[in-house]
Amino acid sequence: MKVKLIVLALGMACNAPVVAEEKQETSFWDLPTKGTFNIRQEYRDGTGAHNNKFQVNLQQGSWLLETIAYVSGGTENEIWSDQKVGTYELGLYNLARISPNIVIVPGFAYSINTNENNLYIPSLRFNYATDNKIRLQARYKQIVTSKNTHRNQAFDVFLGHRFDNGFDFTYQGNITHSISGDILFDNKDTDYFHNLKVTYFGFGKFRPYAEIGDIRVNTTTDDRQLRYRLGIVYAF
Repeated sequence: MKVKLIVLALGMACNAPVVAEEKQETSFWDLPTKGTFNIRQEYRDGTGAHNNKFQVNLQQGSWLLETIAYVSGGTENEIWSDQKVGTYELGLYNLARISPNIVIVPGFAYSINTNENNLYIPSLRFNYATDNKIRLQARYKQIVTSKNTHRNQAFDVFLGHRFDNGFDFTYQGNITHSISGDILFDNKDTDYFHNLKVTYFGFGKFRPYAEIGDIRVNTTTDDRQLRYRLGIVYAF
């Protein structure tokens, strides 16, 4: 009788449901780090000026760290003459996913200028991606000098679409207004620009791109100029 009870107990133990192990949450520091390196060359046909940009983005979890160096160059055929770094910028952003199609990105950047009048740049970005690969984005930011002498606000709209052949098109429209009443364009406190960017994603981690934009020449006239950009992004 005792033997039968032992056999029955062992059988019930073998058939008992397995209790699932408690799921452990992944630590922020255990999340994989990914990022991009971006190098860009710019030419403005009105002033003949050349400029360069070097940018590194690092993302871990929902946090994005952005570092940028803007380098001014020569004019016309002297592209690499008189190169000097004019601005360093460091930004921290949080990518808050509200739904599979909506991401809200609050952030803050600090820009260090050679004239020692540095910039504080808080911003808020709204990203919406439709089911047919069309992207609609809007961004609001303020640019405040560290000496509190100038304050601008800017609003950007982005409209983009990536095609199956690897080409990605993005249009950007911007309007900037000076809260402190500074002259920005045509002796007024408001400026604007348009920009079209084409990126090719067919080379794996390397993503070449080209841009063309319509921007002001200076603050006191209504003259406009075209801005051409060529660059490449490496994703890692």
